[in-house]
Amino acid sequence: MKTIVNILTVSLMFLLVSGCKQEYFPPDQLSDEQVRSSPELLSNLTVGTYSRLREPNYVRLRHFIQELPGDELLWSKSSGDNLANAYNYNRLVNSASSLNFWNQAYYGIFQANKVIEAIEDNAPQNKLQLKGENLFLRALMHYDLIRIFGRPYSQSPDKNLGVMIKEKSDMNDLPGRSTVKETYEFIVKDLLRAAELMKENKANVFASKEVAWALLARVYLYMDQNDKALEYADKVINSGRYKLVTTAQLSKYYTTSPEANSETIFAIKYQTSENPGKASIGSLYTRDGWGEILVTKNYRQLIYKNPNDERIKFLDPDYVLDASGNKIPDAIEESGFRVNKAMGYSRYFNLKYTLQDNVLMLSSPVVLRLAEMYLIKAEAYAKMPGKEGEALQMVNVIRSRAGLSAGQLYTIDDLKGYATVLDVVLAERNLELAWEGHRSFDLFRNNRSLDRSFTQSEGWSGPRMIEPTSNLIVAYIPEVEINLNPNLKQNP
Repeated sequence: MKTIVNILTVSLMFLLVSGCKQEYFPPDQLSDEQVRSSPELLSNLTVGTYSRLREPNYVRLRHFIQELPGDELLWSKSSGDNLANAYNYNRLVNSASSLNFWNQAYYGIFQANKVIEAIEDNAPQNKLQLKGENLFLRALMHYDLIRIFGRPYSQSPDKNLGVMIKEKSDMNDLPGRSTVKETYEFIVKDLLRAAELMKENKANVFASKEVAWALLARVYLYMDQNDKALEYADKVINSGRYKLVTTAQLSKYYTTSPEANSETIFAIKYQTSENPGKASIGSLYTRDGWGEILVTKNYRQLIYKNPNDERIKFLDPDYVLDASGNKIPDAIEESGFRVNKAMGYSRYFNLKYTLQDNVLMLSSPVVLRLAEMYLIKAEAYAKMPGKEGEALQMVNVIRSRAGLSAGQLYTIDDLKGYATVLDVVLAERNLELAWEGHRSFDLFRNNRSLDRSFTQSEGWSGPRMIEPTSNLIVAYIPEVEINLNPNLKQNP
């Protein structure tokens, strides 16, 4: 996004917040009515809402708060980064990470609401497109909030509290927390309406009806509405807009700009000129950055079961080399070669957040992609009586794309040691969607425990086993927000 657009958006935000209190407008400010009547200004304001996703306090915190509680990465050293609390399950009422993310999400929701309110339902299609995009963005931000601050839908959704639903830009409107069920229903309503309004096939860094369908498929899966999850995953797959990258292309998936990637449904775009460098997501994952977060042994054991799995190429082992520069064989290491250590851990980095357009630590985080739609179908089928075969077919689509074949694929008679088809599906989601913010949610919403016995015994590194019923699986509502809005209630 160009700087001039961001400056205009900031100016618009200021006047939209303060305009109602003024009787005149300086030359650099516009009234709500002026913005409402101008498709160009509404478009600029919508670009600003997309830009909100790219703010470090949104995109970076969104990623790590969702990803760090999983079991496919480990923090190899003690860190002063506030995000380490999410990794350690050290829930704080004054967490800077939680507060900053909460604020950024509701800033974005406010901005989306301004555009939604400015466009009547009988407006021309060019304006309705913008309204649909903002409905999608509002739904996405509420969804990110409920995942972090609300319990899984599978656990008493009509009783447990979700988040504050904001469908008005009125800053004096301070609702309490809706239930988890009410929050999800609001998200679904927004997404369904967004899909109706959006008619343009925009690039995959913008919303479209297919993007809304993809998020609906995931949300319905979280709500255990498996028939609906299947319906909307199929809508995306059958839309013809996306196709899985080939086996040969797979290892380069995350180095490709989103617009040039046939599999990406929606991504948060960063251009080369905007590379955050060591402030990026990838900086904690790669040897070229801080390199503190490594791939866990349990994930390595899973991925190296099949040495021809193309997804192994997303790992970057820090090999020990001999005097001639050759790798040294080591039967203990999953890779088969000796690897340098950090705090006793083998140094395997992941490469999903670096080298976009061949630029170190540059990436455009993928929010939705086609492979997930097949895995949504797999999980939905696995939970339907008599549909286990269909579930395995979907899993095998993803495994085949990863270069696996014949005896490496699943059949009803050969689950390769897994007890159930759902176990197979969750393992494949772990393999395919690693470090993309899914793992802990996949386990807890399916009432599975999360094993973190790989963490160090010395020092604070969090609990070793986290049960899906634990209070630790959700973040506290920031205490300062409860002080500002007494209608909010704290999580247990």
